[in-house]
Amino acid sequence: MTANFTRRGALGVAAGALAGLALGGTAAAQSARMPFESWVEAFRARARAKDVSDATYNRVMASLKPDTSVYELDRYQPEFQEEVWQYLNRRVSDWRITAGKERAREHAAVLERVEREYGVSRNILAGLWGMESAFGDLIDNPKHMRPIFPALAALAWGEPRRRSYWEAELLNALIIVERGWGTPEEMIGSWAGAMGHTQWMPEVWLNMGVDFNRDGRISPFGAPDDALAGTARYFVERGKYRAGEGWGYEVKASAATVARARGMRLSRAGIQPA
Repeated sequence: MTANFTRRGALGVAAGALAGLALGGTAAAQSARMPFESWVEAFRARARAKDVSDATYNRVMASLKPDTSVYELDRYQPEFQEEVWQYLNRRVSDWRITAGKERAREHAAVLERVEREYGVSRNILAGLWGMESAFGDLIDNPKHMRPIFPALAALAWGEPRRRSYWEAELLNALIIVERGWGTPEEMIGSWAGAMGHTQWMPEVWLNMGVDFNRDGRISPFGAPDDALAGTARYFVERGKYRAGEGWGYEVKASAATVARARGMRLSRAGIQPA
């Protein structure tokens, strides 16, 4: 669940930088900005301005090494490389359907309570839960998830197209540690920093999270209560969810829309449209 961002304004800035990134993540990042260790120290002032203590900053950032493998992952996300039906067919598997029915029964009380309090269909929530983390099976699997601080720091330091976005999410993650909601060790997620059962970005965790199990701590990890409730809140407040509507509809796009989407996909991959 990532926050929205505007691509159009970033494309012009990205044009020259994409070619550099294609030559190698670490070298490109270092040529774009100061050495990582110097950047970490300079970024401290931004964290202080958000009331992140030096103790928390040192705990998280002092010996951090940037995960530069995220640059390539950013450029080749499957959502931009596969046709929609190919993408859906590979992810709506028999296992997800069978496991989804089992998890829906297992967590029926929580799903029912979330639906009652937020009005979001339990079936839609269960489907998104299965899509984002295989019903929680992947949230702590090192084959699929990685520590988010090395990833976000690398993106904030050396990813030129959306640097301000990644800087903001790194700050949000530091605030989560400052509040005691999570530790650097347990905050693992996708290459982009999305975490937990329904893959919250740090900003979503901070601003849409719900302490649904009333344990005094909002977390997308552990029991799925907080994650499901926070996701339902996100749907209602930011997605303007309306009960009874389908999750999606097939439409026929105009030729101009198709051409524009193709151009954006090629630009994202660093290819100039013909």
